Amino acid sequence: MKKFARYWVPIVILLVLAAFFQFAMIGYRFLPVCFGGAAALIFCYMLLRLLSVKHKKAASALRVFLNVCVVIGFLAVFVTEGYVVAERINARPIKAPERYAVVLGAGVNGTVPSRALRVRLDTALKFAGENPDAVLVLSGGQGAGEDISEAQCMYAWLTARGVDASRLVLEDRSTSTEENLTFSRQKLAELGAADENVTVITGGYHIARARLMAADLGYSSTTARAAYSGYPVLELNYYLREVPAIWWYLLTR
Repeated sequence: MKKFARYWVPIVILLVLAAFFQFAMIGYRFLPVCFGGAAALIFCYMLLRLLSVKHKKAASALRVFLNVCVVIGFLAVFVTEGYVVAERINARPIKAPERYAVVLGAGVNGTVPSRALRVRLDTALKFAGENPDAVLVLSGGQGAGEDISEAQCMYAWLTARGVDASRLVLEDRSTSTEENLTFSRQKLAELGAADENVTVITGGYHIARARLMAADLGYSSTTARAAYSGYPVLELNYYLREVPAIWWYLLTR
């Protein structure tokens, strides 16, 4: 078994890390998938090593196939992450006054904004201060574990910090990013702003997918403001999660 230590030792380490982030940490839901996937990949290489003892040609052919899949996978991740990061880097205030914004919701713990939502609200508050005439559409319905809708939570948080209620429009039906943007555009149309540039306020990792969806849903143009959680490992979790999320959207839209 010693000759297989180079396989099972990293497998055990990866599975321990997966279990740690799954059961000991809150909000790191995708890192366990990544660690588990890496462990499964190493396990496949170990099986090929075992297979090569009696079926060398078959094992060699399967190893080539697996290597090609791994290379294609890494290239897809690299290109997609490059797109996500580029959208995040380009998210900054524009020179012209920003008149409309859509704040995309995130989880609410009872009636209290989660950290993911709190950083979006901090960004929305800054936006409101920099653009005193802007209207903000607060978008998010009520999900499991939430005593109020995400839109209502955002409304209470912003008004408590001095943002005039007349500047806030609630969209409290949506349960996904696509619905956030669809229903928010309906609210903007009611304001006569369907063809206006809209600033999307969300997590930095989320900007690429949100703007892609916005373009597909008929928004004439969008800019973005990025919210940052302050936790690098948590951000890594979110950025990695966006890779399958973007590909799923592209393949199913």
